Amino acid sequence: MSRILIHMYREHGHLLPTIKLGRSLAAAGHRVEYLLTPPWRRFAERYGLTYRPYLEAIYPEAIEERWARMSRAAREADAERRGRERIEFLVGGGLDGIYRAAAPDLILGDTYDVSIPIVARRLGIPVALLSPSLFQGREPGVPPLCSAIPWGADDAARAAAETAWDELAARRRRDAASDWYPGYVEALVEAYDFPRDRITWEGAIVPDFPELEQLVLCPAAIEFPRRLPRRCHYDVPSIFEREEAVPEALRPWLERRPLVYCAPGSQGMWRAQHQELIAAVLALAARRPEITFVIASGTHEQLERETEALANAHLIGWAPQQALLRVADAMISVGGMGTVKECVWFGVPMILVPHLNPYDAQGNAQRIVHHGLGAIVSPEGIPRELEAALDRALSGAFARQAARIQAEVREVEASARGRELVERILSGGRLS
Repeated sequence: MSRILIHMYREHGHLLPTIKLGRSLAAAGHRVEYLLTPPWRRFAERYGLTYRPYLEAIYPEAIEERWARMSRAAREADAERRGRERIEFLVGGGLDGIYRAAAPDLILGDTYDVSIPIVARRLGIPVALLSPSLFQGREPGVPPLCSAIPWGADDAARAAAETAWDELAARRRRDAASDWYPGYVEALVEAYDFPRDRITWEGAIVPDFPELEQLVLCPAAIEFPRRLPRRCHYDVPSIFEREEAVPEALRPWLERRPLVYCAPGSQGMWRAQHQELIAAVLALAARRPEITFVIASGTHEQLERETEALANAHLIGWAPQQALLRVADAMISVGGMGTVKECVWFGVPMILVPHLNPYDAQGNAQRIVHHGLGAIVSPEGIPRELEAALDRALSGAFARQAARIQAEVREVEASARGRELVERILSGGRLS
């Protein structure tokens, strides 16, 4: 059997979607390892993953707990310093020894981490990309994943999509001098003598590698009705129901109806704008005492003073999301793909506030609206649009479409497609 190294960004939204694939490959007899920093050791143990550590000196095991106790300014300064050290490690060739020691037959690498294919090519290690989100490369007439341009097959819609891509490229050129990321990519390309015709900036969020196979950890059922590049393979199973401990204080809230779950996402520690959404939902709870709200702030902060006067709102730092989605009547979210997929899985209508997420949420939200699974709240629409969208969701406006897409997704998730695709790559076959 083959040795497979799964190397993803150190975030829940990137790692969780790979677990189903990793377990399927391991069950088939392959040796599957996850390359992770020490703070993620307990995550690997929890899900029974084989853990290979790296960057131990830069990201020691206790660092995330220390960040949670720091002021925002101190936390961001410390993370920036460690980020610079990580870049120096990568550009300086530090990943070479890690990959050589792992000796994989194949690396399944995060689409959003450009270092993986660049380093692996010099070492002669085959790579296939895993996308925890929808395809983010440029395709004619398809809006960038990071834009709020709606889908359309007519000439006007296609022209609007092309204009959005041109504006994105212009903004990148304008910001190149002040943005650290282009310089980092260029330094990697130079250090590894990576062929410039094998990497392109025609990606909505990060550079694209047009020659590499890409396994998309998302169901095609929530994509636009579009043609995809032959190298992109959707419907790789990625949603799994997991056992989650429900805090005792939360249990009574799960029995109330109607129940609305709000979670801005796991990056609350780093995104101050998430507090804007929490404040808006708390204000809505004060106006609508007949609705119950459970709000996860995404941090360890327990903003108790803001909820102590509300009999219908419970705010916690971290929530067992699937336990809540099993009983929720609606969810309010910024539109990260992990949450979107779990809402689809449990048939929960979505109210999305995507402008609070700077990456793929705008495109995710447009697809959710296109399929009739929820509503978008505009930057100017809080709180008025938020309340109206919630009333639509609670009235059952999205129920029929949610049930239809849920059935399609559950069929995909029961398949062995992910393992089969990886094994075809391992056998030397092309998928496209």
